[in-house]
Amino acid sequence: MPKKKELSRLWLLAVVVLLVFSLAACSTESTAPEAEEPAVEAEPAVETEPAVEAEPEVETEPENTRIVLKDVLGREVVLEQAARKVVGTHNPTLNAAVVLGGGERFMGGFGNKEMSRTLYEAVMKDYDNLPQIGKGGSINFETVLETGADLAILPERFKDQVALFEEVNMKVIVALPSEESFDTVTASLELLGEALGVPERAEAINGFFNEKIAKAREITSQVEDKKSVLFLGGSSALSVAPKAMIQTQLIEVAGGINAVSGVDVSGDFADVNIEQIIEWNPDVIWYPAYAGYTAEDLYNDPSWGSISAIQNKEVYAFPSLLEPWDQPTAALSLGIAWATHNLHPDLYTKADILKDADEYYNLVYGKTFSKEVLGIE
Repeated sequence: MPKKKELSRLWLLAVVVLLVFSLAACSTESTAPEAEEPAVEAEPAVETEPAVEAEPEVETEPENTRIVLKDVLGREVVLEQAARKVVGTHNPTLNAAVVLGGGERFMGGFGNKEMSRTLYEAVMKDYDNLPQIGKGGSINFETVLETGADLAILPERFKDQVALFEEVNMKVIVALPSEESFDTVTASLELLGEALGVPERAEAINGFFNEKIAKAREITSQVEDKKSVLFLGGSSALSVAPKAMIQTQLIEVAGGINAVSGVDVSGDFADVNIEQIIEWNPDVIWYPAYAGYTAEDLYNDPSWGSISAIQNKEVYAFPSLLEPWDQPTAALSLGIAWATHNLHPDLYTKADILKDADEYYNLVYGKTFSKEVLGIE
């Protein structure tokens, strides 16, 4: 009997062991598929991730940088991208690019390099080595091509040069009209700001310019006794700024009247004779600081002796020694300040002029200049 009981126990133990192994095997089989399911189903999800689909939107990165402009002649000028380097033969027109670039950034070559040399040497690292491509109508196109420039900037008065530049496959913008005004200065800066890819610079400089015009108009709005002013040209004391030149608007906003009348010339100073000047009999005479004559020359010339401005010693060099403030450029804003002071020193002081000059040159070039350098004594 005891032997039978032992066999029964051994049998029962064997059955229990078999059951344990069976359950363990079932447990493994039932859990294995569960572990594989997430891995198999997760893969399709990775393939449809939004990051992969977003790529095509980034393909708009090579934007169409083409710039389409209309110049002052109504010509459509198409640039495949913003111009990087410019040339020109008319310094007041080219000055817009100097101003917009804060110095030499866009400059390839100049016309007459002596004009504004004092300023350009101060704001350009290597002004002497920038090429001179030719003065007026005499252009060295071999030099033009050597500059690597991709845009020529011209005034309307030099419109005959457009075809010459186009013959050497250079884009041309005519940026300054012959009928000069404050509006043409700001419009030229705006046009070239687009061409050079710096419209925000043009906006900031035009903001300063318009602010000084508004300030001068406010100061002189109550002036009743307005002096007549004769603005002479730099090349000859017998050349004058007619109505169509920006000097007229400069005189008027400063509270004066242009003495010149009956001269139908635009885009340049007009040659006249001393009899006409005597007939106009200006109260004040202004001449450019870069002129080939001085106030003393006029005082000592007997043919000028009967003119009020000569008799009252009211002949003045229009500043500045740094650069001309009487030309159709952004620096004309400082010419407005000086003209307002000259005609109405009680309303606008020299300190006001110097404050304006500091603000302007710091805005445009990040520099300031002393009154001696400016020629404001």
